[in-house]
Amino acid sequence: MFFRTKTIGSSKLVQLVEAYRNSEGQPRQRVIASLGDAAIPEHEKRLIARMVEQRLQNQRDLFEADLSEETAAWVDRIVRLIERSKSSRPKCEMDYADGVKVNEIETENVVEYGPELIGMKAWEALDLTTLLLESGMNRKTVSTAQMMVINRLIHPLSELALIDWSEQTALPECLNIRITRTQKDRLYKTSDELLKRHKTIEDNLRRKEKQLYGLRRNIVLYDVTNSHFEGLCEQNPKARRGKNKQKRNDCLQVAVGIAYDEFGCALAHEVFSGNMSDSKTLKKMLERLGKVCDGDEKPVAILDAGIATKDNLSMLKDMGYSFLVNVTRGSRAKYETLFQTGSFTPLPERHPDKQVEVMSVPDPEDSEQRLVLCRSMKRRLKETAMLSKAEERFLADADALSKRVEKGRLKDPVKVLKAIGRISQRHRRVARFYNLELQGQSILITRDDDKMNAALDLCGDYVLRTDQNFDADEIWNLYMNLLKAEEGFKLLKGSLGIRPNFHQKEHRVDGHIFISVLAYHLLCWIRNKLEQAGDRRQWVTIRRLLRTHCLMTTRLPLKDGRVISIRKPNRPDEKQICIYKSLGIHAEGSYTPRKTEMKA
Repeated sequence: MFFRTKTIGSSKLVQLVEAYRNSEGQPRQRVIASLGDAAIPEHEKRLIARMVEQRLQNQRDLFEADLSEETAAWVDRIVRLIERSKSSRPKCEMDYADGVKVNEIETENVVEYGPELIGMKAWEALDLTTLLLESGMNRKTVSTAQMMVINRLIHPLSELALIDWSEQTALPECLNIRITRTQKDRLYKTSDELLKRHKTIEDNLRRKEKQLYGLRRNIVLYDVTNSHFEGLCEQNPKARRGKNKQKRNDCLQVAVGIAYDEFGCALAHEVFSGNMSDSKTLKKMLERLGKVCDGDEKPVAILDAGIATKDNLSMLKDMGYSFLVNVTRGSRAKYETLFQTGSFTPLPERHPDKQVEVMSVPDPEDSEQRLVLCRSMKRRLKETAMLSKAEERFLADADALSKRVEKGRLKDPVKVLKAIGRISQRHRRVARFYNLELQGQSILITRDDDKMNAALDLCGDYVLRTDQNFDADEIWNLYMNLLKAEEGFKLLKGSLGIRPNFHQKEHRVDGHIFISVLAYHLLCWIRNKLEQAGDRRQWVTIRRLLRTHCLMTTRLPLKDGRVISIRKPNRPDEKQICIYKSLGIHAEGSYTPRKTEMKA
């Protein structure tokens, strides 16, 4: 097969053409697919045509050509186009083919297989089965735990919903387990068994991942999030109301502190009361981290501003930790003069749109510390836009109130002042730049331009504080590792279902969180393998692409009355094959086909 481009009028038409010989042995050509003006890469046309031909003939490339993402997408698109054009042709009148009743062939018991296959591979790579067996869990409980963790990786659900989900996935068949609604307590007991061993499991995973990824672990990143509940959670003393990061202040919650290494792997986690401030959680985590450090030298602790209080920084110093923290946004005005008069150095090898300038100066408040002043163009544009939008919303509410007063809909001065207070409370970001004053039957809105211009000048500026005597660019690059902790929390809170929490008892809540943390360990392995292969797509994209790779049973009724059933996965498309190759998975050998024969 080959591609041919024709010109019809002023338009181009790309065709996939096959060369063949007719009944008289004469060479001929026929169009297999018309692709319109498809922009197929010129240098990939021969490879794409060859791969399409092999797919249609159910053959494999002997050399297993490594296809790029774009090439694989073109192969899959063209094959689907050809198959659909075949299905639109008149129905075949043939009843039998090689003794098989063609019109009675059926496919049944189709379950999802692709994402589960990756989850099982990650579980195997971390050797979790051996770890759990050696910790005293029996084989059946280990298989149940594997299903629960992989479910949290693929499609987070409550225990009861997981039972229904298990009927639509290949996991029970691959793990040789089956859970019905009458056995739901087994899931709760498995969660309890995992929680009993959570410190041992985390200790072993730390050692395994350090060896697997070749980590130095000279950095520890620590942050806190929360997990809220829909119910009263009366049996959980940790369930308290607190500042919720998802703005669900109407719900009880627990706080979850997690420490990460420079690679983004979770080192340890702790569950705290929901009303505990982030800064007070650090002490207990440092006690855990004292056992985490394998060497004599303590790692650098990178913290968010909300955790880096003076007491916590003093505690870090007493325990032998170095630190790197960012100064709160509200405090950067103290360094306005330095930002205006300082000599900044741009970071090398950065795109102009993403340029960052840095400057290192002694901390005027502590001679043993240094400040790194940073100026980011991209961050400046973002913060300026946020401030502008906030100002628009404030002025819209202020104008609406002013019109109510002018039209006499709101006359009581006390109520007007209360309304002004509510607006100022609702728009705290910009209310400090404005003054709303009641004058007779109108409201005078005045803007403090000097304050606003000063705030705009500081947009994109931020300050780092450290006791490390590194260059400014080294400190900035070190701080950027905190993004890995933030990314880990984003995955835990979203894709891995750490919230909301469906349980009411304390140990079940803690078990739910630990299962999400275990799923995150699997995800770290998957992300590492994909990045090594140059694939930086998000897990949600990979998961979506693999869902059409299924395990199914095909029933072949024969002419002699027998029915042969073959159970095996469908053939993965080229994009799926590329993903499996990146992860070191041989999809075709991952499942042993099963054949059964019955008499009609």
